[in-house]
Amino acid sequence: MKVTAHLHTTLQRETHEGIIRRLDVELPGGSLVGDLLAALEITLPIDALLLAVNARVAGPGQTLHEGDQVNIMPAISGGNDRLQ
Repeated sequence: MKVTAHLHTTLQRETHEGIIRRLDVELPGGSLVGDLLAALEITLPIDALLLAVNARVAGPGQTLHEGDQVNIMPAISGGNDRLQ
């Protein structure tokens, strides 16, 4: 089955042709979001990622289906942790 991965910010791939933000990935039927992350060699800890399948928040154990759109984003952190 084919799914489309949308890579955001630091996960985008830089090539000689330019920056790649979208990849069509062929996976076996019954694959999970975690399988897609492995196929893309994304090694960030799962708690450092925000995942969405077809515009709905997802986790690494969600089953993927033909044509799914998967957004993979590094979680945002940082800033001042003191409230004033």
